[in-house]
Amino acid sequence: MKLKSRNFPHPVLNPVNDDFKSSYYSALITQYEESASDLVFLVEFKLNNSTLRKLIEVHKAYYNVHFECNSTMKRMSYSFSQIDVAVISKGDSEIISQVKIGIPKQILNKKVDVNFFILADDIIKDYENDDVHSDFSGVSFKVQKGDILAFGVTQTIHLEKEPIASGNSIFKIGKSTSGDPSIPFSIDFNDNQIEIILTENSYNKVDELRNYGSDYNKVLVSMLYLPALIDVLFNIHSMKNDEYSIDAYESFDWYRTLEKKIETLGYDIRDLKIEEITPISYRILNSLDEEPWQALENIIFREDNDE
Repeated sequence: MKLKSRNFPHPVLNPVNDDFKSSYYSALITQYEESASDLVFLVEFKLNNSTLRKLIEVHKAYYNVHFECNSTMKRMSYSFSQIDVAVISKGDSEIISQVKIGIPKQILNKKVDVNFFILADDIIKDYENDDVHSDFSGVSFKVQKGDILAFGVTQTIHLEKEPIASGNSIFKIGKSTSGDPSIPFSIDFNDNQIEIILTENSYNKVDELRNYGSDYNKVLVSMLYLPALIDVLFNIHSMKNDEYSIDAYESFDWYRTLEKKIETLGYDIRDLKIEEITPISYRILNSLDEEPWQALENIIFREDNDE
């Protein structure tokens, strides 16, 4: 889950409001590696605020890292005092620390959101901060144990335990159960594959054609996969200003595959222009520009020779 801007009953150091003058807190997973049983993440914290530094040093606050995995429906929270982390840089204002977190492989998969906090480890009856905005100057606050004192930007990581699939394999063809002939073609992309749903007659014809080999499959790409892919990318384009709607698709295999393939073409799936969608869709599905036309010629040639 990505944190949204919200109001707190006390000043909270974060990147989305101006409660503080010049202080900052940020954290980042800088690398991760895979052991026999675990995924091991290296987390780096950067803190520039004297009051929060002192609270952490006297064990009245602590660093916290929260993992949330949509695929496995797991949430994990890890907390660290100053003695738990390795200090790699310490100046008059900024302190940089690192810590490793090991998580069993089976708990995390695909898209994982990671949030970084500084939380209160005790009741603080008169919390004041040296660098708060003038609106809070001279005002103290009661902070409860577990309250958020700072948070950073959410980091989303993608764990590729399996290789990225080919463009065509992100699709599957299904048979409509509605029996409504007025809807000959529909698309469902709320699963790991984009499903193209056809009427029973169309489904049976496709099933017969697929048995004829790769040339027929390449023609099917143009007939079915191409319009489906264009529709999917137009839907993503329509959500470009609604980050949380797009996030719902990030855990699906088809989204990750398309994101990588579009990236290799020099584009960003979240920022495609309308006029780019159709040519990009064609390039994803066809390794050569003339591929479907050559396949159609091969089919016609075989049919003529069989007569």
